[in-house]
Formats: sequence, structure tokens, C-alpha cells
Amino acid sequence: MQTHTGHLQRRLGLTSAISITVGAVIGSGIFLKPLVIAQNLPSVPWIFMLWFALGIVCLCGAFAYAELGAMFPEAGGQYIFLREGWGEEAAFLYGWVFFWGINSGTMAALSTAFADYLLPLFHLDPAQREAHSLLPSLIATLMIFLLALVNHFGVMFGAVLQNLSTFAKLGALALIVIGGLLVSNQGSPASLTPIQDSAPGLGIAGVLTAFIGIFWAYEGWYQLPFNSQELKRPERNLPLGLIAGMLIVIAVYIAINAIYLDWVPFAEMRGLPSGANQQVPYLTVARIFSPQIADYLTLLVAISILGAANPNMLSSTRAFYAMGEDGLVPHALNWVHPKYGTPTVAIWTQAIWAAFIVLYLEKFHDITAFVVFDSFLFYCLTVAAVYRLRFTRPDHVRPYRCGGYPITPALFILVSIGFITTLLLNPDERRHALIGLAILAAGIPYYYLMLRRRRQSRRVG
Repeated sequence: MQTHTGHLQRRLGLTSAISITVGAVIGSGIFLKPLVIAQNLPSVPWIFMLWFALGIVCLCGAFAYAELGAMFPEAGGQYIFLREGWGEEAAFLYGWVFFWGINSGTMAALSTAFADYLLPLFHLDPAQREAHSLLPSLIATLMIFLLALVNHFGVMFGAVLQNLSTFAKLGALALIVIGGLLVSNQGSPASLTPIQDSAPGLGIAGVLTAFIGIFWAYEGWYQLPFNSQELKRPERNLPLGLIAGMLIVIAVYIAINAIYLDWVPFAEMRGLPSGANQQVPYLTVARIFSPQIADYLTLLVAISILGAANPNMLSSTRAFYAMGEDGLVPHALNWVHPKYGTPTVAIWTQAIWAAFIVLYLEKFHDITAFVVFDSFLFYCLTVAAVYRLRFTRPDHVRPYRCGGYPITPALFILVSIGFITTLLLNPDERRHALIGLAILAAGIPYYYLMLRRRRQSRRVG
């Protein structure tokens, strides 16, 4: 019998677990980031090396999250891991930054990219787009509210949308790869822009830009543990969903980059205008199939982005549910609909804030850099919790133990610290890092004010 507020229900199997991981990761990055990565690295081997190496780094993080998720199969994911590993304050600060920046910023960035790719289907000329300047924001907002509505009516609706969008995007990407391998490439047309300079040397600024782009493309690998309380057999399906999902993503990214570079050679990418991010996938599809089919690429990318944004509603709002259970946020956020079994207040609260951010969103790179910086601060701390819990709770049941321990979590932590430090030291990226730190700092006085009120309330009670 259900209580008034209902309960999260275990309805998701292994297919959904893998789908959530793959769907959360593959979104805008593989379409929008290859150009900027190619224009900031000196050669093709560097491109493949970084896509593979940083994918392995994220896989090392997934190993650690799999151990933590199997230990604590509760709704809340990373919030729970930080609470158990480092205490309530660290968990609260994560939830604070997650709400105000990471999750909402990711949804805002993805919804804006969704609007940019969907707009060409309206066949608006520049004058019409100028006259309808609010249209992109309206489309982005509608996408956010659509996802909120779908996930409002039950985790299975969100999971079905996730599965369909994931299978659709993987199928489309597979067609690009298979088509690129089967169709004879007799040489790509001349560059759209003449090459006037050689590829850049390997510099800190270029590598940092490539890191941000690739880490954004892999962003979302941590999403599945938020749904632990809704997974069937979480001790098995959570580790398998994380690890199998990440292996699929790495393979897909390497294959797609190989096709891109075969049909739009490195020298040509270097000659494309900076910021013409859509040109690489467009030219690839146009040359493999036809320009007419390439015109429909925008719809493919829009579906891909929709599928990548869905876990921010399907999974991430469970962190606010868990925080509400701990009394760290207004109790309404842990209210579960008695009929649909979903944290509907948390879903709509996050949707409204993400829609608000859309109105003030700057450049796509700005928001992705900000999200990546904030994310890695807490990824690093969460993975480090594996070491601490091995020491403080050696007898705790661990249905899955981190693969490659202690080397793999150490590798992830070292790369994360180096990345975060470089962002802080780089003058072009420092502003995004400082914004993230400012949001984090703002949560500290709020936490202690709320803690004092909670203690006073208990005395009165």
C-alpha cells in the first residue's frame, strides 16, 4: 500500500540502464565539438589519442561510481556517495552546485543546441529569424517542459523516451559509420576555405580547449546512479549499465571521428571558419549520401540532443529527492506522486530554473566550460570517496568492486586535478571557473543558516 507521498519504484532493467548511460552521454558533443578540437590540435593522431584517452579516464570514473552505486543503491546517486564518503556538508554543497549550475546548466545548453538544430526545419531566412528573435528561446523552453511532462507521468515514460532516442541516435550514427566505410571515397571536394597556415603546435591553450570539448562530449556518464532506487537488481545492473554504456560510447566516438576525418580531412577542417561547428557532420553526410539527406541531419542531431537532455529529468532530479529526504532542502522536493511514483516537484522546479537560465545563456562554449569545471570538482571528490570508504568501512558489502583499484581511481583523480588547475590558471577559461567557485561559496553560509534553523526546530519540537 502506498503512502500519501508514494515511493520510487524499481521498474528499470539492464537495457534501460545501458540506454540511460549511452543516451546521457551522446548528445551535442559528437556533432558540435570535433571542429574546435581539430582546430586546436596539431595532427590527426592527437585527435584520436585524446578522444580515446579521455574516454578511458571517464571509464575509470565509472568503475569507481559503479562500486559506490552497488554499495548504496538509493535514489540520489552522487549526492549519496558524497554524503556517505565525506559527510553531509560536502553532499549538500554538491546538491547546491548541481541545482544552480551543473544540471540546470546542462539542460539549458542542450536545449539551446536543440533549438539551433531544429530552427533550419522552419526554413526561416536571416530577416525572419531576426524578426522572431525569441523563437530559439521559446523552442528551448518548450523542449525542457516537454521532458518534464514526460517524466512527470512515470519513470517508464521517461525510460521509453530514453530507449527510443538512444536506439535512434545509435542507429543513425551506425549508418554514418557503415556508409562511410562502404561508399568509395574518391577524394573530398576542395576546402570551403583555403588553407593559409599550418596546423598549430601543441600548446596548453589548444590542449585545454580540446579537453573541454571532449569532456563535454563525455559529460553525463555519471547519471545512472541517480536512478539506483528505480533499477531492478541494482547491484548487478548499475555496474553493467555504467561500464557497458561507457565502452559503447568510446567505440562510437572513435568510429565517428574516423569517418569525419576520412570525408572531411584534417586540413579542410583547419580551413573551415571558426564556429562553423555544424559543417563537419553536415559535409560528412552530404558526401557519403547526398546534400538532400544531409539537410535532415539537423533533425537527427535534435533527436540526439533531446535524448541526451532527458536523463537530466529522468535521473538527476532524484538527487533533490534524496536531499529532501535528509531535510537539506524544502520538504516539497522529496514529494513523490502517489500515482506516478515520480518526484514531480523536483522535476518541475529544475525545469523552471533551467528555462530561466536559457533566457540568460551566453555562448555555447561558455556554458559547457562552466558545467565541465563544476562537474569535475565533485567527480574528483566522489571518486576519492572510494579510498576513504575502503578505509572507514572495510566490511561494508560491495557487490561490485572498482575495476583496476587502486590505479584507476588514482588516474581519474590526477587527471581531474590537473584539468581543474589548468582551467583556473588559464586566463581565457578562468572566468568560468570563478563563476563555479562563487556558486559553491554561496552555498556555505546557506548550509549553516539552514542547519541552525533545523536545530532550533528540533529543540522546539
